[in-house]
Amino acid sequence: MREFINSSKINKNQLFILDKIGEEIRKEEKNSFFLNTGSKNIDNILDKGFHSKTLYLIFGSYKTGKTQLCHQLCIQAYRNNFNVIYFDTENTFRPERIKQLANSQGLNFNKILKTILVSKIMSNDVFLLKLNSLRKTIHKSDIKVLLIDSINNYYRLEQGNDLTSFQKAKSNFLKIIEKLNSLTREFNLITIATAQISPIFNKNALIKEKPVGNQFLNHYFSEYLYLSYKEKDFGYIHVVNSLYLPEKKVLYRLTDNGIVDYKI
Repeated sequence: MREFINSSKINKNQLFILDKIGEEIRKEEKNSFFLNTGSKNIDNILDKGFHSKTLYLIFGSYKTGKTQLCHQLCIQAYRNNFNVIYFDTENTFRPERIKQLANSQGLNFNKILKTILVSKIMSNDVFLLKLNSLRKTIHKSDIKVLLIDSINNYYRLEQGNDLTSFQKAKSNFLKIIEKLNSLTREFNLITIATAQISPIFNKNALIKEKPVGNQFLNHYFSEYLYLSYKEKDFGYIHVVNSLYLPEKKVLYRLTDNGIVDYKI
């Protein structure tokens, strides 16, 4: 059991250290912020939404809404006066989808686009170079949110490429994750990455899929969201493997207006 501190036994140096710790905690709380999703149910299981200084991983099979959520978060970021960097490794960013979502909410499409810096990523070597030169952009454009769709696309491809050694693929992937982590901490960012999946063959596993490269990702991404859409009209968003949040899941629907709460 944790013991209470006996203040009578604390010397001046210890008091100074405790004051500094308290000051840092208060400063961090003051500078923290969050990004809601546009879905009350999802915000509830995330404790109001996605929080700063935190790395989130969203994984699930094809057509479960991962990219749709990224587009939706661009709209929500604009509503919060946040600028976004969108790393697109799968060529899935669609300005016309942003326009459709903006029109459905009565928002100015052109103004929203100006808040999104899209970076097309053609390889993990390029991804790493862009991350290494990102500090000036974050300062200049007052970036609050990093979106990556998807983080493990090229790692998965490199694993099956005879021209790329396993060691190089692993090394680049780790450097990318480490850089994202350091930038998130240094600049108090919200970092949200989608991930491609591989099957789990354990019959007793409740979730039959895992992110490709999960053995490296789970050292840095503290919050995991699993998306499944096996039914015709609805799916589940499931908080799993979380450092801070209880395991919960909620129903959602994919619509022309984005991801919305499913109402029974």
